[in-house]
Amino acid sequence: MRQIGMAGIMILVTSIIVSGASYLRGGNFEWAPGNTGFIYSAVLTLGFFVSIGAGVFGAIKEINEFLIGAGTSCIVLAIVNKLFANVLYSWSFLDTLWLLAGVLMIIDSVQVKRVKEARKLQELLKAEKAEPEHLLEKLDKLESENLKAQSDIMFIHERQIQEIKKQLWSDAKQKPELRKLLRMRLYNSPVVQEIIRRFIYQFVDVIEPKIESNETPTYSALSTLGDADPKKVQSALNDLVESGILQKDLYEKMIACPQCHRTSNIFARVKCPKCDSFKVNINRLMQHADCGAIYRNEEYYGPSGAICPKCGTKLSEESQLKNVGVVFECESCKSIFSDPNRAFYCRNCASEFQLKNSELTDIYSYRLSQDVKSEAKETLTVLEVADKIGKLGFTVSAPGTMTGRSGVNHEFTLTCSKKDKQMAIDFASAAEKVSTKTVLSSYAKFMDVPSATKMIVAIPTLEQQAKDLLNTNHIEHIETEDTNAIVEKIKGFLWSS
Repeated sequence: MRQIGMAGIMILVTSIIVSGASYLRGGNFEWAPGNTGFIYSAVLTLGFFVSIGAGVFGAIKEINEFLIGAGTSCIVLAIVNKLFANVLYSWSFLDTLWLLAGVLMIIDSVQVKRVKEARKLQELLKAEKAEPEHLLEKLDKLESENLKAQSDIMFIHERQIQEIKKQLWSDAKQKPELRKLLRMRLYNSPVVQEIIRRFIYQFVDVIEPKIESNETPTYSALSTLGDADPKKVQSALNDLVESGILQKDLYEKMIACPQCHRTSNIFARVKCPKCDSFKVNINRLMQHADCGAIYRNEEYYGPSGAICPKCGTKLSEESQLKNVGVVFECESCKSIFSDPNRAFYCRNCASEFQLKNSELTDIYSYRLSQDVKSEAKETLTVLEVADKIGKLGFTVSAPGTMTGRSGVNHEFTLTCSKKDKQMAIDFASAAEKVSTKTVLSSYAKFMDVPSATKMIVAIPTLEQQAKDLLNTNHIEHIETEDTNAIVEKIKGFLWSS
């Protein structure tokens, strides 16, 4: 409810009551429907009551149009009454009150508009906040449908998927938590896992493209990805760059056909400016240092060896000839020229185009970002362990949650269960040794879930102080990145009585 608007309405109601009471008390009221003054007063009074009704409705429902209408009516009625004073409303100060009431309602209508705009903005912000979740749901649905879709529908889905990803990565630049969420989703992709394994386990420093004229650039380091679609591999590389897992460097810029948009089978053509034929030869002009004669390079050589056609001197060394330029000769029209036309020809779609009409395609090399190397290594290990444990018939969640004695839900890297046996596992990784500070964050959660078996997986090793803390509190730990060793230790706890 609008308080300012209601204040104006109360002023209006009070003024009418005071005016009416004063008039009745004076004994001047007379029922005379045929009297012009009576009709005028009745219409004016009705107008004020309509204004009151509209103002009350506008104030309660916060509708600025009703408040504007009510306020404007008050002001107009006050001016009319002032111009045509009647016995019933003859007090001059009442005109001022009516004007004030109208102004208050109009002012409040402006405030109502601002409040509505503010609420609308809040709703938009709330919608924007929820939008990534909506986009993620839509992305999951499209990717699922794309696996079963026909080729024509698949093309449409892929375009929609790319647009959604573009929006998500754009939002993630301002939302670190969304960026991390998208990164975690990426790690679940088999293609992404294989790409990262090249850097971590095969010690690949840089993935560089292999460029051949008759093929689209490929990455030989990723050639063992099996039946993975090259488009999916490139899409995964793009997503890994957007997520910050990989860094890209411009390796080369390639000419692409403006018709079919492909970079393979593109050939440069040197063309005759007279007949436009591409049957053009290049002739290098060589000058004999002794006599100054200039001939085409092949004219110096014959069955008897290298001899100057002008002076007849036998040339014993190539240094006696100096390259002074080139000329081009057209096989078709025999024209000789120094500045040929240039074009490109695509053998994929048989189209010829000029450089200014071509497309330039950026080709990149990729390297693993050192900022996320530990995270990537840990995540791959977690996913592999979760997969192996799940195949053994255990219930696995990664990440998993457990409710502690305090009622708080704690998140762990992995939770495993077998019948009534539960296990909470946290993975911790570092460049050299996992610190005590890192272990303490897990220790606090472990203490709140006494019924579960607790374990820390340290990659690569723990600080001695961290080991002492875990041993003192009977918290199991293992220092390895070997997934088989981790799985065996987890199995031992879950299968033990």
